[in-house]
Amino acid sequence: MSDTQAMFPALREVPLEAIERELDNMWREHNASVARGTSQAYSRNSVLTLVAFTQGPRHARQVLEAIHSLTVQHPSRAIIISADPADRGSGMRAHIGTYVAPDSSSYGEDLVVEAQTEAVRHLPGVVLPLIVSGLPSFLWWLGEPPWGSELLEALVDGCDRVIVDTSEMSHVARSVSALEDLMRRKKTRCAVGDISWAAQAPWRDIVAQFFDPPEAQPYLEGIERVVIEYAAGDEDAATNSSQASLFAGWLASRLGWRIDPAQKSGLDSSRQYTLRSAADSVIVLEIIARFNVAQRSWWEDPMSFGADAALVSPDGHRQDDVAWVRHGALMSVHLASRLGGPRATFAVARERDLMHATTLAQLPEGHVPSKTVHLQSVGEQAPLTDQLQELGHDVVYEDALTASALLLRSSARRGPA
Repeated sequence: MSDTQAMFPALREVPLEAIERELDNMWREHNASVARGTSQAYSRNSVLTLVAFTQGPRHARQVLEAIHSLTVQHPSRAIIISADPADRGSGMRAHIGTYVAPDSSSYGEDLVVEAQTEAVRHLPGVVLPLIVSGLPSFLWWLGEPPWGSELLEALVDGCDRVIVDTSEMSHVARSVSALEDLMRRKKTRCAVGDISWAAQAPWRDIVAQFFDPPEAQPYLEGIERVVIEYAAGDEDAATNSSQASLFAGWLASRLGWRIDPAQKSGLDSSRQYTLRSAADSVIVLEIIARFNVAQRSWWEDPMSFGADAALVSPDGHRQDDVAWVRHGALMSVHLASRLGGPRATFAVARERDLMHATTLAQLPEGHVPSKTVHLQSVGEQAPLTDQLQELGHDVVYEDALTASALLLRSSARRGPA
């Protein structure tokens, strides 16, 4: 028995060339059971195809559980590719099954394709014909894609939208630059989405709301300093600043800022940039790591989907006193603005429980009431749903990605990012 089969005992191993036929047979068997009155009727109502590329059966199982949690909203044909780089050989196996969401008539199809190292290059020929014609198709690549490879290019060309998570990538500057290049090259064929972008939506909303009152709006033109903190682990471990740089890219692209070629740089964990506003005033941007924050991948805990995410310890056990955030999650954003007189400040910072963020704003005209937001209930924890609802191009994200890539490239020229 293969590792994949052991991980998915409910799935049936079938020959690669018989996947569609065996799925049809499963459906006919179910209909026959309904006719005999021994089974409940379900409709075969997939609304999309989701192809997920994972590294090994353990990740494949976690991802499939995460997809199952979305079945009520997005019943799908889920094609999970399990490709362990350490699994040498040229074999490929397929396992299929069906899934019905509890207390629902939503019906999904599960396909797990296990490919050994030498067989990975043949995956497009197996996977692409399994995408349901006429339905939106999504490619979700976990971890760092093999940028520029024939495998990635073929799978991207066969789908309507590719979804990545830059917070899960090891080489931030290189990956963000490669993603921006992919976005430009595939613009007419496939849209690009980033789970990190969806996860930080509450932060963008909060910062934008600072400037909703008429008395605060002029201070957008006078921003002179931005400090963005992001979560990091041990001080000796690698950091991932992609969410912070993407947030900075959003500010720069929306406000018309440009990066000054003479900017200063710093250490990996603390970088300073000089930007210029449309009026050529100087804006100092700092991106800083906050160390010793517990982090994990959001999809590793399928029970965390929904309004109130559970707190889970690194060993996978649920504990009420252990909090965690996504890799590189935003921890605080501080803006300072001046219009020729006293300075105005705007800040949002994550609370110690890591699930809430509180705002603080001070204008020369007076103090602005603070507010506290439960971040996970407004979309920070399980952002895949937002990506599956987006079919076209997100122009705001694409502009932010371009600005973020430019920012990271400028620092890469001066040292590691």
